[in-house]
Amino acid sequence: MRAKLSTQMEKTVYLMYLRKSTDSEDRQIQSIEDQKKELERIARQFKLEIKGIYQENMSAKKPGRPEFNRMLADIRKGKANGILCWKLNRLARNPIDGGEIMWLVQEGIVRSIQTPGREYKTGDNVIIMSVELGMASQYVLDLSRDVKRGMLSKAEKGWRPGRAPIGYRNDKGGEQGSKVIHTDDEKFPIVRKMWDLMLTGEYSVSKILDIANNEWGLRRTTRKGEEKLYESHGYVIFTNPFYFGEYEWNGKPYQGKHRPMVTREEFEYVQKLLGIKSKPQSRHKDLPYRGTIRCGECGCHITTEIKTKRIKSKGVLKSFIYHHCTKKKPEARCQQKPIVHEKLNEQIMAKLDSITLPESFLGFALNILNRDNELETDNRNIVIGNMQKALKDCQEKIDNLLKVYISSGNSEKELISDEEFKTQKTALLREKTEIEQKLDNLSRRADEWLELTEKTFKFAVYAKHNFDKGDYKTKTSILRALGSSFVLKDGKIEITLRKQYQIIEKGIEMTKAQNPRLELTSFASDKTKTASFEAVSATWSG
Repeated sequence: MRAKLSTQMEKTVYLMYLRKSTDSEDRQIQSIEDQKKELERIARQFKLEIKGIYQENMSAKKPGRPEFNRMLADIRKGKANGILCWKLNRLARNPIDGGEIMWLVQEGIVRSIQTPGREYKTGDNVIIMSVELGMASQYVLDLSRDVKRGMLSKAEKGWRPGRAPIGYRNDKGGEQGSKVIHTDDEKFPIVRKMWDLMLTGEYSVSKILDIANNEWGLRRTTRKGEEKLYESHGYVIFTNPFYFGEYEWNGKPYQGKHRPMVTREEFEYVQKLLGIKSKPQSRHKDLPYRGTIRCGECGCHITTEIKTKRIKSKGVLKSFIYHHCTKKKPEARCQQKPIVHEKLNEQIMAKLDSITLPESFLGFALNILNRDNELETDNRNIVIGNMQKALKDCQEKIDNLLKVYISSGNSEKELISDEEFKTQKTALLREKTEIEQKLDNLSRRADEWLELTEKTFKFAVYAKHNFDKGDYKTKTSILRALGSSFVLKDGKIEITLRKQYQIIEKGIEMTKAQNPRLELTSFASDKTKTASFEAVSATWSG
């Protein structure tokens, strides 16, 4: 078929291909009409025969352009054997279409590709064409990566990439990649009034859209101009977390720097009115104690939930935090009731109070720890010296054993047999390994003990204050550091303290029992402070 075509069509007949897209890589390309005028001039100048014109407004980043495919199909049918286009990158910006063009040229099915700058012909060095088509494909890849990187950077800075929702407007004059989002002075107050109507609970979405369109004159901006909003646009508005200050980009939530239109509580109340149970994913990460406490009746996890209620008498929304069993084991038929966040916190604060030491005590405790550690270091150095000598002796035994085994006097294995050598060597290596492990453990455990003790006493001094003043994340971290297990049953939380805090709790109880008049918030003398600390230390070491 190809040979028949080449004999029938001795001269080159062209198809004109015109392409323009709205993608970033094509923004500087001439319009289709301008391309057409220039290519018609080239055709007249070189007296090219044009059998057809194919034009489309599509990106060439991916295969599948209808007109491009139709043009290639017509070329294969013998309608033409040349292509007239603005540049090679008009034909292809992806390796599949680029490879097909190169194959048609290489096989002589396409004899010529004519552009205003040059002609690519069958029999020419294909390297130039492959480089240009490869550059076009690589340009798209690089551009895509740069655009994605720029959008991610913008999202991380607090500005949502893309078109701003109604009520806001994009900054057209800012620097590329750093453009902010402003409120739309005309539409922002109208959209806020739509939220106000929704918050009353007395208007449907369709009714609110009817009022906004026909009474308030709200319009959305499109490429065709200003148009009315449909009911679907209302649901988009009332379910978009952007309006309370957050947004999601590439599956990750971000806190925006734009001006919120509604509060989080108002947003969640509207979700309830719309029957939407799910809340923004980022909200869950802020809730306290999630996945930390278990139910004392059925063993399921205790979850945390925010419930928003509208106080009609005051006309405001108020949020309440509850902790309740997930009840994921239906067969257990758990009867446990929720507990409000404030009551749970009171119980945790009481437990923290039982291990809280006065700040004035911390300095003395750490001084004694360091003093005792220095004394222990001296003793430990003696032990380490003895063990290092034992390690040296063991290594000498291994060396001597090897010397005897490989000596000329042992050529007939008269001094030590292979079996004896293997047995003795294994025993000595085991002894050496044990000594090295003891040396390592001796140094590491001593340092870890001192570090753990310092952290423990600092926690005991400051944890209650930090818990009281901290955010949800801080409270959760402190609770997890305080205990090894947490069980909630009948509105009471049982906290199993970690061993070090059990010791401090017992030490405080012992100190109070021995000194009923002693106030832990202030110590009368250094002796009292030292005695209190040593009482705790004695309990610890016991």
